[in-house]
Amino acid sequence: MKVFLRLVKYFFRYKWRIIGGLISVAFMSLADTGTAFVTAKLLGVLQSIGELVRKGSAIVVEIPIDILGFFSDTITIRGYEESFRLTIMATLLFTALIVVKVVFVYVREYLMSSVQQKILLRFRVDLFDTIVMMPIRYFDQNKTGQIMSRITNDVNQLEQSLFLTVEIIQNIVYTLVFATALVLTNWQLTIFSVVVFLLSGMISRRFGDRIRAISRDLTNSVADISAFLQEKISAVRIVKSFNREEHEKKDFRSKADTSYHFSMKIVRIWALLSPINELFNAVVMALLVVFTAYLFIQGLMTIETMIRFLIILTFLAKPLKALAEGVARIQRTLVSAGLIFDMLDMQPEKIEPSQKAAAPVRGEVEFQNVTFTYNGETEALKAIDFKAEAGEKVALVGRSGSGKTTFINLIPRFYELTTGRILIDGVDVGTMGLSALRSHIAIVPQEVTLFAGTIYDNIRYGRLEATEAEIVEAARIANAHGFIEKLEHGYTTEVGERGLQLSGGQRQRIAIARAALRNPAILLLDEATSALDTESEKMVQEALDRLMQGRTSFVIAHRLSTVFRCDRIIVLDNGTIVEVGTHEQLVRNDKGLYKHLYSLQFLESLEMPETRA
Repeated sequence: MKVFLRLVKYFFRYKWRIIGGLISVAFMSLADTGTAFVTAKLLGVLQSIGELVRKGSAIVVEIPIDILGFFSDTITIRGYEESFRLTIMATLLFTALIVVKVVFVYVREYLMSSVQQKILLRFRVDLFDTIVMMPIRYFDQNKTGQIMSRITNDVNQLEQSLFLTVEIIQNIVYTLVFATALVLTNWQLTIFSVVVFLLSGMISRRFGDRIRAISRDLTNSVADISAFLQEKISAVRIVKSFNREEHEKKDFRSKADTSYHFSMKIVRIWALLSPINELFNAVVMALLVVFTAYLFIQGLMTIETMIRFLIILTFLAKPLKALAEGVARIQRTLVSAGLIFDMLDMQPEKIEPSQKAAAPVRGEVEFQNVTFTYNGETEALKAIDFKAEAGEKVALVGRSGSGKTTFINLIPRFYELTTGRILIDGVDVGTMGLSALRSHIAIVPQEVTLFAGTIYDNIRYGRLEATEAEIVEAARIANAHGFIEKLEHGYTTEVGERGLQLSGGQRQRIAIARAALRNPAILLLDEATSALDTESEKMVQEALDRLMQGRTSFVIAHRLSTVFRCDRIIVLDNGTIVEVGTHEQLVRNDKGLYKHLYSLQFLESLEMPETRA
């Protein structure tokens, strides 16, 4: 109920459309009620005329007209012509009521559907706005496929929730109007009918509770399937290179079987609900017939009243049945709505700056007793103290898992420190707004990410307001302008999904151009040349040299050529700084870790210059 009420609040944002739709529903139900009144009255009059004709008496029929006590009159019909004229008029009135209903059906459908689509749009936008503002730690802890499932599968289920919510609200209006008409027709029979239908509602609720419990398991299993597909399809080359097709088929079949298991549980409940409802409805109708016959025999009900009541009851049965089933069905879809609300309630990063960084930024970076843990237990960095002067090039060297990537990820506050401070130009980055802080930093990662679109758009991503001349200049700095000009469509060339239409070296240079366009004071390079061949590395390294000129740069590197270009080297081991110095200073320390790594890795690179890393 809490989730349902929260979902209903979204409808209040479009209250005038909702009110218009519900007014349309009221007029539709009033048109149906009027049809019942006209039909019952006409059948009653025709019965009276028929009795007079069978007796051979003159046709004289007095017709009392009473519209819910607000209007009373009597019409007298004499002869065949007036009787036939009455029939035509009743038919025309019946047709007019149908036309009124059809008009309001269109108005209702348009208004209610527009509200549903607007709410869906708001949910999709709110979800993406929330996700894109989440900290990096959130994406470390959650699978991409599961996150995508919230926006795709769960939003699709949410569409069903909105549809059912609208149906429930509409059916409540139908029920109120028809129930009022029944009370005015015969209150005893109405009370009897309400008691019987309440029993039906209790049965549907029991089924709905069971469906909701199973639906959460089903929703989670669908999210697991989405995560599995995203992971395996993106890594299909690894799957094939290790001949794991059959293994992955078996895993997927297991996950699909789990989802099927939960789906069939729901199917069995629905399959049981339908015949139970049919049986219950048959018993209800039998009881109503018996009770109606009793009232008729006791003289408490006329033929006209009975016909009118049964017609209105027929109209009422449909929204009541839909209301009961809607309550049961919405239990399943509300599971997805609950998961979506859970995501919308997550705490995002606070991008708005609380204190803007000084401008212009020189780029001095200082770590003061910095300690950081990912899971609250293992320390990825321990008591780091280091100061990089503005414009200095600093290399980060160490074994895999020593904390190099963590070191540079803390500067733009991708993660919040456990203890200690990081200062830029003497200002604690914790006091800077994230937007202001990150505007002075650019990152060139090892695994370059390009977005589907053109080369021009991918470079412009570094600074959206950049001019064409600035974008071309950034490409020149990155050694990218030459190969771009040789492409058939130049800067408007589509890079394809993740930039796979381009080579690794080309993608890397576009990433460097994107960073150059940002014109940062601080540059973070995460093994930017480790996956390139010798020729591509040379082009990329020249671009990086130009990019690092005059900027404070932190470089994670395995290649000797990159380390030689740096002013100082930080050697990390198990999250601590074990050595700091230039290459010449560190290589003289025979017992140092740097000398050991140099002997194992960098010396081998010098002996085999053509070998790819």
